Amino acid sequence: MRAGTVIVILFVLVAAIVVGVSQLMRNQPPAEFTVVINPLAEDWLREAVARFNDSQPVVNATQRIHFNVTVMEDLAIWQGTAGFTAENHPAAWIPSSSTAVDYSDRFDMVVPSLARTPLVWGGYTSRVNVATDKGSQPLDWDAVQRVAEAEAWASVGGPRNWQFLKLAFPSADMTMSGLGVLFTAAADYADSPALSGDATRSTGFRNWMEPVIESVPNFQTLGADPAATMARGPSNAEMALLPENLWLKNLRGLTDEAGDSFVFSYPAYQFMLDFPFAAWNTPNSQIEQMAVRALADWLAQPAQQSGAIANGLRPVEGEPDETATLFAAAVPFGILLEPDYGTPVQPPSRTEASALVQRFRTTRR
Repeated sequence: MRAGTVIVILFVLVAAIVVGVSQLMRNQPPAEFTVVINPLAEDWLREAVARFNDSQPVVNATQRIHFNVTVMEDLAIWQGTAGFTAENHPAAWIPSSSTAVDYSDRFDMVVPSLARTPLVWGGYTSRVNVATDKGSQPLDWDAVQRVAEAEAWASVGGPRNWQFLKLAFPSADMTMSGLGVLFTAAADYADSPALSGDATRSTGFRNWMEPVIESVPNFQTLGADPAATMARGPSNAEMALLPENLWLKNLRGLTDEAGDSFVFSYPAYQFMLDFPFAAWNTPNSQIEQMAVRALADWLAQPAQQSGAIANGLRPVEGEPDETATLFAAAVPFGILLEPDYGTPVQPPSRTEASALVQRFRTTRR
């Protein structure tokens, strides 16, 4: 047999072996990984991760991968109560805020942001008109704190049957959005976006904030979606500072309230929830690293960004337009397609944030 023929035969055999091994590897069960996601983005991310898995993703040319989704609040992770260990941990984490990643000592940033949602004030128009003196001042911390400190609507010109202010915001010892509410309050009180220890620890701020926290009837009753609770009518809550996407998802219930309308406004100091993508900082294998990167790249693609908009989240770049149904429906009530988000808050250190959480726990009902 000629040498050239032998070489051709060997080449064909090697190619067949490579193809066979590759096919065998692809037919093996996929490597399983876990991504922990924040509840605020659950609807969007569950759908997006499911589409990723359905695409039969492969890394390293032969290794199939699959991601399982676990839902968890950010504070449980950066405060260390989630129970993760070097042997038992998720490969990736999508919290509501990059600040949570900064506070964590076990996760590293992969993508700074996958979507955004700002904090937005909302309230029943009848209450907002009284709180803002018929619009002579914005619906923001000064107006809300004035009503909370007065202890009764009648003391600021409202009807007696409204009784006391019923405020709502997410629990600050459970959620980053709730902690972000406290950050915006501290910035407003100090009239500065930089939250040093003095800004969050001062006696003046604590005394100013105490009636506000006490005006929330029951954080447990508000639940994971205070906007949904508020949509049942002003007897549950009258005004709130919440993530914009929660307002958008509950818009119909909020605006269908008989005898009252609803209005939104953006605070002067903003804590933007930016949904970063982070990875466990000591991955078990190179395959895990590659899998994490593949999922992060998938979620940043235009198709997945469109899915975020459809679920009331803003894309990483640009803003929703008139075709974004949830946003367009809320424009008549004060939601803006291209808002002035206000001055970004510069969060305090992890130590200061933890101290703020503890003070909130001692004050809340």
